[in-house]
Amino acid sequence: MAVCTNIQQQVYCLAIKICAAATQTGDSAALTTYLQTELDALVGDADFNNGDDWQIVWGPAVWQAPFSDYSDQAAAVCYNSTQNFYVVPISATNPNSPYNVFFEDLGAVPFYMVAGPGTGKVSVGNSAGLQALLSLEAGGAGLADFLKGVASSADDLVFCGHSLGGGLTPLLAYALYPGGTTGSGWGNVYTFPTAGPTTGDSVFAAAFNAAYPVVDAGGGYQMWNANQYNAHDLVPNAWAPGSTGPGLAQVTTGIVPWTTAMYYTGVKMSGEIAALRTIAENFAGGSANPYVATNNNALFTGAREYGEISDSTTLAKEILYQHTTAYNVEFGVTTLFDAAEVQATIQPPLLPLVLAIGGIGDAVAAADAAAAAQAEPATG
Repeated sequence: MAVCTNIQQQVYCLAIKICAAATQTGDSAALTTYLQTELDALVGDADFNNGDDWQIVWGPAVWQAPFSDYSDQAAAVCYNSTQNFYVVPISATNPNSPYNVFFEDLGAVPFYMVAGPGTGKVSVGNSAGLQALLSLEAGGAGLADFLKGVASSADDLVFCGHSLGGGLTPLLAYALYPGGTTGSGWGNVYTFPTAGPTTGDSVFAAAFNAAYPVVDAGGGYQMWNANQYNAHDLVPNAWAPGSTGPGLAQVTTGIVPWTTAMYYTGVKMSGEIAALRTIAENFAGGSANPYVATNNNALFTGAREYGEISDSTTLAKEILYQHTTAYNVEFGVTTLFDAAEVQATIQPPLLPLVLAIGGIGDAVAAADAAAAAQAEPATG
Protein backbone atom coordinates (compact mmCIF):
# COMPACT_ATOMS: atom_id res chain seq x y z
CA MET A 1 0.00 0.00 0.00
CA ALA A 2 1.31 3.43 -0.93
CA VAL A 3 2.24 5.95 1.74
CA CYS A 4 0.07 8.69 0.21
CA THR A 5 -3.54 7.63 -0.21
CA ASN A 6 -5.20 11.02 -0.68
CA ILE A 7 -4.56 14.26 -2.50
CA GLN A 8 -3.90 16.27 0.68
CA GLN A 9 -0.96 14.03 1.60
CA GLN A 10 0.44 14.44 -1.89
CA VAL A 11 0.01 18.21 -1.75
CA TYR A 12 1.80 18.34 1.60
CA CYS A 13 4.70 16.26 0.25
CA LEU A 14 5.15 18.64 -2.68
CA ALA A 15 5.30 21.57 -0.23
CA ILE A 16 8.17 19.82 1.58
CA LYS A 17 10.06 18.70 -1.53
CA ILE A 18 10.01 22.14 -3.19
CA CYS A 19 12.50 23.13 -0.46
CA ALA A 20 15.07 20.50 -1.49
CA ALA A 21 17.55 22.96 -3.06
CA ALA A 22 18.06 24.78 0.26
CA THR A 23 21.22 22.78 0.97
CA GLN A 24 22.77 23.68 -2.39
CA THR A 25 24.66 26.69 -3.74
CA GLY A 26 25.09 27.96 -7.28
CA ASP A 27 23.28 30.08 -9.82
CA SER A 28 19.56 29.78 -10.46
CA ALA A 29 20.10 27.40 -13.39
CA ALA A 30 22.13 24.96 -11.30
CA LEU A 31 19.69 25.11 -8.40
CA THR A 32 16.76 24.62 -10.76
CA THR A 33 18.38 21.52 -12.24
CA TYR A 34 18.93 20.07 -8.77
CA LEU A 35 15.35 20.82 -7.72
CA GLN A 36 13.99 19.31 -10.93
CA THR A 37 15.78 16.05 -10.15
CA GLU A 38 14.40 15.98 -6.62
CA LEU A 39 10.82 16.67 -7.73
CA ASP A 40 11.04 14.10 -10.52
CA ALA A 41 12.14 11.50 -7.98
CA LEU A 42 9.21 12.28 -5.71
CA VAL A 43 6.45 12.27 -8.32
CA GLY A 44 7.87 9.06 -9.76
CA ASP A 45 7.86 7.30 -6.38
CA ALA A 46 4.98 4.82 -6.16
CA ASP A 47 4.67 5.50 -2.44
CA PHE A 48 3.92 9.12 -3.28
CA ASN A 49 1.86 8.85 -6.46
CA ASN A 50 -0.29 5.85 -5.43
CA GLY A 51 -0.74 5.04 -9.11
CA ASP A 52 -1.73 8.59 -10.10
CA ASP A 53 -0.12 10.18 -13.15
CA TRP A 54 1.89 13.18 -11.92
CA GLN A 55 3.88 15.57 -14.11
CA ILE A 56 5.84 18.76 -13.49
CA VAL A 57 4.30 21.07 -16.06
CA TRP A 58 5.88 24.43 -15.17
CA GLY A 59 9.24 25.00 -13.57
CA PRO A 60 10.55 24.44 -11.07
CA ALA A 61 11.79 28.00 -10.96
CA VAL A 62 14.27 29.43 -8.47
CA TRP A 63 14.55 33.11 -7.54
CA GLN A 64 17.73 34.58 -6.04
CA ALA A 65 18.23 37.88 -4.27
CA PRO A 66 21.04 40.10 -5.62
CA PHE A 67 24.49 38.58 -4.95
CA SER A 68 22.93 35.42 -3.50
CA ASP A 69 24.00 31.92 -4.47
CA TYR A 70 21.17 30.27 -2.52
CA SER A 71 17.62 29.32 -3.41
CA ASP A 72 15.82 32.33 -1.91
CA GLN A 73 12.41 31.41 -3.35
CA ALA A 74 11.16 28.50 -5.41
CA ALA A 75 7.91 27.30 -6.92
CA ALA A 76 6.61 24.86 -9.50
CA VAL A 77 3.35 23.65 -11.01
CA CYS A 78 2.65 19.92 -10.75
CA TYR A 79 -0.30 18.19 -12.39
CA ASN A 80 -2.13 15.08 -11.24
CA SER A 81 -4.03 14.16 -14.39
CA THR A 82 -5.65 11.19 -12.66
CA GLN A 83 -7.44 13.33 -10.06
CA ASN A 84 -7.41 16.54 -12.13
CA PHE A 85 -5.43 18.68 -9.68
CA TYR A 86 -2.86 21.34 -10.50
CA VAL A 87 -0.66 22.05 -7.46
CA VAL A 88 1.61 25.09 -6.92
CA PRO A 89 4.09 24.38 -4.08
CA ILE A 90 5.96 27.36 -2.57
CA SER A 91 9.28 26.97 -0.76
CA ALA A 92 9.77 27.42 3.00
CA THR A 93 12.47 29.33 4.85
CA ASN A 94 15.90 28.36 3.53
CA PRO A 95 18.04 28.42 6.72
CA ASN A 96 21.11 29.23 4.61
CA SER A 97 19.52 32.26 2.97
CA PRO A 98 20.13 35.57 4.76
CA TYR A 99 17.39 37.10 2.58
CA ASN A 100 14.86 34.54 3.80
CA VAL A 101 15.82 34.59 7.45
CA PHE A 102 16.53 38.24 8.12
CA PHE A 103 14.16 39.94 5.68
CA GLU A 104 11.27 37.76 4.50
CA ASP A 105 10.80 36.10 7.90
CA LEU A 106 11.69 38.81 10.37
CA GLY A 107 10.51 41.79 8.29
CA ALA A 108 7.33 41.87 10.37
CA VAL A 109 7.54 45.21 12.20
CA PRO A 110 4.09 46.81 11.65
CA PHE A 111 5.58 50.24 10.89
CA TYR A 112 6.90 48.80 7.63
CA MET A 113 3.77 46.91 6.56
CA VAL A 114 2.78 47.54 2.94
CA ALA A 115 -0.36 47.22 0.83
CA GLY A 116 -1.43 43.62 0.49
CA PRO A 117 -2.42 41.91 -2.73
CA GLY A 118 -5.66 43.72 -3.49
CA THR A 119 -6.61 44.82 0.00
CA GLY A 120 -5.36 45.30 3.55
CA LYS A 121 -1.74 45.32 4.64
CA VAL A 122 0.86 42.58 4.91
CA SER A 123 4.37 42.34 6.34
CA VAL A 124 7.03 43.92 4.18
CA GLY A 125 9.05 40.70 4.25
CA ASN A 126 6.21 38.53 2.98
CA SER A 127 5.26 41.14 0.40
CA ALA A 128 8.79 40.89 -0.98
CA GLY A 129 8.44 37.11 -1.08
CA LEU A 130 5.20 37.46 -3.01
CA GLN A 131 6.80 39.77 -5.56
CA ALA A 132 9.63 37.29 -6.04
CA LEU A 133 7.12 34.51 -6.74
CA LEU A 134 5.20 36.66 -9.21
CA SER A 135 8.43 37.44 -11.07
CA LEU A 136 9.40 33.80 -11.62
CA GLU A 137 9.51 32.49 -15.18
CA ALA A 138 9.90 29.03 -16.64
CA GLY A 139 9.84 28.07 -20.29
CA GLY A 140 9.32 31.72 -21.22
CA ALA A 141 6.12 32.04 -19.16
CA GLY A 142 5.42 33.62 -15.80
CA LEU A 143 3.39 31.70 -13.25
CA ALA A 144 0.25 33.81 -13.70
CA ASP A 145 0.29 33.50 -17.49
CA PHE A 146 0.89 29.76 -17.34
CA LEU A 147 -2.00 29.17 -14.96
CA LYS A 148 -4.29 31.36 -17.05
CA GLY A 149 -3.39 29.31 -20.11
CA VAL A 150 -4.19 25.92 -18.58
CA ALA A 151 -7.19 26.88 -16.44
CA SER A 152 -10.13 24.53 -16.96
CA SER A 153 -13.40 23.94 -15.19
CA ALA A 154 -12.51 20.25 -15.27
CA ASP A 155 -9.48 20.81 -13.02
CA ASP A 156 -8.89 22.10 -9.50
CA LEU A 157 -5.97 24.34 -8.53
CA VAL A 158 -4.19 24.22 -5.14
CA PHE A 159 -1.58 26.61 -3.74
CA CYS A 160 0.48 25.10 -0.91
CA GLY A 161 3.55 25.70 1.21
CA HIS A 162 5.07 24.98 4.60
CA SER A 163 6.38 27.57 7.09
CA LEU A 164 7.32 30.71 5.11
CA GLY A 165 5.64 28.99 2.17
CA GLY A 166 2.53 28.58 4.30
CA GLY A 167 2.51 32.30 5.02
CA LEU A 168 2.94 33.12 1.34
CA THR A 169 0.28 30.66 0.17
CA PRO A 170 -2.78 32.87 0.90
CA LEU A 171 -0.96 35.92 -0.46
CA LEU A 172 -0.14 34.28 -3.79
CA ALA A 173 -3.58 32.70 -4.15
CA TYR A 174 -5.33 36.01 -3.43
CA ALA A 175 -2.97 37.98 -5.70
CA LEU A 176 -3.78 35.72 -8.66
CA TYR A 177 -7.40 34.88 -7.82
CA PRO A 178 -8.91 37.53 -5.50
CA GLY A 179 -12.35 36.03 -6.01
CA GLY A 180 -11.21 32.54 -5.14
CA THR A 181 -12.94 30.11 -7.47
CA THR A 182 -15.38 32.74 -8.75
CA GLY A 183 -14.27 33.99 -12.16
CA SER A 184 -11.07 31.94 -12.05
CA GLY A 185 -11.80 29.56 -14.90
CA TRP A 186 -11.00 26.61 -12.62
CA GLY A 187 -13.35 24.05 -11.14
CA ASN A 188 -12.10 25.11 -7.70
CA VAL A 189 -9.21 27.21 -6.41
CA TYR A 190 -7.95 26.06 -3.02
CA THR A 191 -5.12 26.76 -0.60
CA PHE A 192 -3.38 24.22 1.61
CA PRO A 193 -0.83 26.00 3.83
CA THR A 194 0.87 24.16 6.68
CA ALA A 195 2.68 25.74 9.66
CA GLY A 196 2.22 29.19 8.15
CA PRO A 197 2.75 32.35 10.21
CA THR A 198 0.20 35.17 10.16
CA THR A 199 1.26 37.74 7.57
CA GLY A 200 -1.59 40.26 7.17
CA ASP A 201 -3.96 42.55 9.03
CA SER A 202 -7.68 42.19 9.72
CA VAL A 203 -8.70 43.70 6.38
CA PHE A 204 -6.67 41.19 4.39
CA ALA A 205 -7.75 38.29 6.62
CA ALA A 206 -11.44 39.13 6.20
CA ALA A 207 -11.12 39.43 2.42
CA PHE A 208 -9.18 36.19 2.09
CA ASN A 209 -11.56 34.24 4.33
CA ALA A 210 -14.53 35.46 2.29
CA ALA A 211 -12.94 34.44 -1.02
CA TYR A 212 -11.52 31.18 0.33
CA PRO A 213 -13.97 29.70 2.85
CA VAL A 214 -12.97 26.47 4.57
CA VAL A 215 -13.98 23.35 2.66
CA ASP A 216 -14.10 20.13 4.69
CA ALA A 217 -13.16 17.30 2.34
CA GLY A 218 -13.04 14.48 4.89
CA GLY A 219 -12.01 15.83 8.30
CA GLY A 220 -8.58 16.14 9.90
CA TYR A 221 -6.06 17.48 7.40
CA GLN A 222 -8.48 16.79 4.53
CA MET A 223 -9.57 20.40 4.63
CA TRP A 224 -8.96 23.14 2.08
CA ASN A 225 -8.32 26.85 2.69
CA ALA A 226 -7.22 26.52 6.33
CA ASN A 227 -3.69 26.76 7.69
CA GLN A 228 -3.00 23.27 9.12
CA TYR A 229 -0.89 23.66 12.23
CA ASN A 230 0.65 21.97 15.25
CA ALA A 231 -0.23 23.69 18.55
CA HIS A 232 3.31 22.93 19.80
CA ASP A 233 4.86 24.67 16.79
CA LEU A 234 6.21 28.17 17.42
CA VAL A 235 5.84 29.41 13.83
CA PRO A 236 2.05 29.39 13.23
CA ASN A 237 1.70 31.28 16.51
CA ALA A 238 3.56 34.23 14.95
CA TRP A 239 2.74 36.98 14.36
CA ALA A 240 -0.84 36.97 15.60
CA PRO A 241 -1.56 38.16 19.17
CA GLY A 242 -4.40 35.65 19.66
CA SER A 243 -4.98 34.51 23.23
CA THR A 244 -6.70 31.27 22.22
CA GLY A 245 -4.52 30.38 19.23
CA PRO A 246 -2.90 30.79 16.99
CA GLY A 247 -0.99 33.60 18.65
CA LEU A 248 2.22 34.53 20.43
CA ALA A 249 0.45 34.20 23.79
CA GLN A 250 0.56 30.42 23.19
CA VAL A 251 4.37 30.39 23.58
CA THR A 252 4.28 29.27 27.22
CA THR A 253 6.29 27.15 29.64
CA GLY A 254 5.50 24.71 32.43
CA ILE A 255 7.71 23.19 35.12
CA VAL A 256 5.80 19.91 35.50
CA PRO A 257 5.65 17.17 32.83
CA TRP A 258 1.86 17.03 32.54
CA THR A 259 1.51 20.74 31.83
CA THR A 260 -0.47 21.92 28.80
CA ALA A 261 2.15 24.60 28.11
CA MET A 262 4.01 24.60 24.81
CA TYR A 263 7.34 23.78 26.46
CA TYR A 264 8.13 21.68 29.54
CA THR A 265 11.03 23.42 31.28
CA GLY A 266 12.69 24.07 34.56
CA VAL A 267 12.62 27.50 36.14
CA LYS A 268 15.84 28.58 34.39
CA MET A 269 14.61 27.99 30.84
CA SER A 270 11.20 29.52 31.50
CA GLY A 271 12.93 32.92 31.60
CA GLU A 272 14.63 32.30 28.28
CA ILE A 273 11.38 31.31 26.57
CA ALA A 274 9.62 34.34 28.07
CA ALA A 275 12.38 36.49 26.58
CA LEU A 276 11.90 34.82 23.21
CA ARG A 277 8.16 35.55 23.33
CA THR A 278 8.78 39.17 24.34
CA ILE A 279 11.18 39.72 21.43
CA ALA A 280 8.65 38.21 19.02
CA GLU A 281 5.83 40.32 20.47
CA ASN A 282 7.95 43.45 20.07
CA PHE A 283 8.64 42.54 16.43
CA ALA A 284 4.88 42.34 15.92
CA GLY A 285 4.12 45.72 17.50
CA GLY A 286 3.43 44.79 21.11
CA SER A 287 0.00 45.91 22.30
CA ALA A 288 -0.61 47.49 18.87
CA ASN A 289 -0.09 44.20 17.03
CA PRO A 290 -2.19 44.46 13.82
CA TYR A 291 -1.78 40.86 12.61
CA VAL A 292 -4.91 38.72 12.24
CA ALA A 293 -4.77 35.07 11.20
CA THR A 294 -6.64 33.79 8.18
CA ASN A 295 -8.60 30.54 8.44
CA ASN A 296 -6.79 28.01 10.63
CA ASN A 297 -7.15 24.37 11.61
CA ALA A 298 -5.41 23.35 14.84
CA LEU A 299 -4.72 19.94 13.36
CA PHE A 300 -2.75 18.36 16.20
CA THR A 301 -0.59 18.91 19.28
CA GLY A 302 2.79 17.33 18.69
CA ALA A 303 4.17 15.00 21.35
CA ARG A 304 7.22 16.48 23.05
CA GLU A 305 10.32 14.96 21.52
CA TYR A 306 12.93 15.91 24.14
CA GLY A 307 11.04 15.94 27.44
CA GLU A 308 12.24 18.57 29.88
CA ILE A 309 14.14 21.38 28.18
CA SER A 310 17.11 22.41 30.28
CA ASP A 311 19.29 24.32 27.81
CA SER A 312 19.10 26.42 24.66
CA THR A 313 20.40 23.66 22.42
CA THR A 314 17.56 21.35 23.42
CA LEU A 315 15.07 24.18 23.03
CA ALA A 316 16.24 24.79 19.45
CA LYS A 317 16.00 21.05 18.69
CA GLU A 318 12.46 20.87 20.09
CA ILE A 319 11.37 23.92 18.09
CA LEU A 320 12.84 22.42 14.92
CA TYR A 321 11.24 19.01 15.53
CA GLN A 322 7.78 20.46 16.17
CA HIS A 323 8.04 22.55 12.99
CA THR A 324 9.18 19.77 10.67
CA THR A 325 9.24 16.10 11.66
CA ALA A 326 6.09 16.32 13.78
CA TYR A 327 4.14 17.27 10.64
CA ASN A 328 5.59 14.35 8.67
CA VAL A 329 4.41 12.07 11.48
CA GLU A 330 0.92 13.60 11.51
CA PHE A 331 0.56 13.33 7.73
CA GLY A 332 1.87 9.76 7.83
CA VAL A 333 4.70 10.37 5.35
CA THR A 334 7.84 9.79 7.44
CA THR A 335 9.04 7.00 5.14
CA LEU A 336 9.14 9.44 2.21
CA PHE A 337 11.42 11.96 3.94
CA ASP A 338 14.64 11.66 5.89
CA ALA A 339 14.11 13.71 9.06
CA ALA A 340 17.63 15.16 9.11
CA GLU A 341 17.38 16.15 5.45
CA VAL A 342 14.06 17.95 5.97
CA GLN A 343 15.42 19.75 9.04
CA ALA A 344 18.41 20.89 6.98
CA THR A 345 16.17 22.40 4.29
CA ILE A 346 13.39 23.92 6.43
CA GLN A 347 13.91 25.83 9.66
CA PRO A 348 11.59 28.05 11.72
CA PRO A 349 11.78 31.78 11.06
CA LEU A 350 12.17 32.46 14.79
CA LEU A 351 15.06 30.05 15.31
CA PRO A 352 17.66 32.86 15.01
CA LEU A 353 15.95 34.55 17.95
CA VAL A 354 16.42 31.40 20.03
CA LEU A 355 20.12 31.44 19.23
CA ALA A 356 20.34 35.18 19.91
CA ILE A 357 19.03 34.82 23.46
CA GLY A 358 20.70 31.48 24.07
CA GLY A 359 22.77 32.67 27.01
CA ILE A 360 19.99 34.28 29.02
CA GLY A 361 19.15 31.22 31.13
CA ASP A 362 22.80 30.41 31.82
CA ALA A 363 23.55 34.03 32.71
CA VAL A 364 20.67 34.14 35.17
CA ALA A 365 21.77 30.88 36.79
CA ALA A 366 25.38 32.09 37.05
CA ALA A 367 24.27 35.35 38.63
CA ASP A 368 22.10 33.49 41.14
CA ALA A 369 24.99 31.17 42.02
CA ALA A 370 27.38 34.11 42.46
CA ALA A 371 24.89 35.94 44.69
CA ALA A 372 24.38 32.84 46.78
CA ALA A 373 28.13 32.32 47.16
CA GLN A 374 28.62 35.94 48.18
CA ALA A 375 25.92 35.60 50.82
CA GLU A 376 27.54 32.57 52.47
CA PRO A 377 29.39 33.32 55.71
CA ALA A 378 33.17 33.09 55.55
CA THR A 379 34.71 29.98 57.11
CA GLY A 380 38.20 29.34 58.43
